[in-house]
Amino acid sequence: MKKYWMVTGVLAIVSAMALSCSMKKNSWWQEPVIGVMADSTDWQALQGDLRTTYERVVRTPQAEKTFKLRYVTEDDFMRYTRFKYLVLAATLESTGRVGKIVQRVCSDPVVRQGVENGEHYMFIERDQWSRDQLMLILVSKDIPTLKKKIADNRTFLYNIFDSDFKEYLLKTMYKKREKKDIEKDLLIKYGWNFRVQHDYFLAQEFPDEGFVWFRRLYPERWIFVRWIDGGDTTNLDSWWVIKERNRIGSQYYGGDRVAEKYLFSPRSTFLGRPAQVTTGLWENDAKVAGGPFRNYTFYDALSKRLYMIDIAVFAPGEDKLPYLRRLDIMAHTFKTIFEMED
Repeated sequence: MKKYWMVTGVLAIVSAMALSCSMKKNSWWQEPVIGVMADSTDWQALQGDLRTTYERVVRTPQAEKTFKLRYVTEDDFMRYTRFKYLVLAATLESTGRVGKIVQRVCSDPVVRQGVENGEHYMFIERDQWSRDQLMLILVSKDIPTLKKKIADNRTFLYNIFDSDFKEYLLKTMYKKREKKDIEKDLLIKYGWNFRVQHDYFLAQEFPDEGFVWFRRLYPERWIFVRWIDGGDTTNLDSWWVIKERNRIGSQYYGGDRVAEKYLFSPRSTFLGRPAQVTTGLWENDAKVAGGPFRNYTFYDALSKRLYMIDIAVFAPGEDKLPYLRRLDIMAHTFKTIFEMED
């Protein structure tokens, strides 16, 4: 079980910060940056482990990072106290500004003892220095111990920010003009829907073939749903997924196909169901085009259907990951009629 403490209120009384809790302003952010506050010598020792944890590379085909770490210098320290996502890293031996803050966090003898014996290494704080702020405080008795804690808990530490970011995107993406009429129509006609952002439009619809394709332009990105009545789990393998996606690309997309490079197709889960999750690049030689895609293929036992949900981006000269992330949020709003609330 992961060990962490919520430390609400502790940092607000750190006099060195000179911040008023009653006058908190909204946080600010630059997607996808996580600010890191640490004493300079600690940063030099920890940055490799922290970058490995948070700067995951996605090929689109260029290498894009899911998060980017930005070290907060002494000159920028006060400005970044209002940053949305922060990591504070120190040890009980640290003596600089961040070290003093962490010493205050660990001033309770019980807390300090837990850090010294390795029981606690992480503290989560929300809305501490600004509204909608998520702060992660990492601390151990010394640098070698802290490096090991980070290495041993990489997935957990990554998901703290990743989960919060996904919640933030879900909240902001549907603030205006969600296409609820289309969502209702999908449910009535096909027994499933997903939340459709205001500027997506229905590009192709073939009910008899179990295929619906939504699209958005400038830059171009799309999501399609393919379903097979009476399907089962026998098609939950990478070979069938790639073959079917290539068929769809040839029939509906003018010759798109899955590229062999950077292709991954592990068995995983999607919305609580066993799924074949396939990620990689699509390419089209005739159009001299390509980009990233993500595909979720799964069997839904209640509707007795095999579903394929596929998202893709074509954005030459731009970072693709921000668009792919938002498409993925849309894909994860998928529901069948059996999951609808009364």
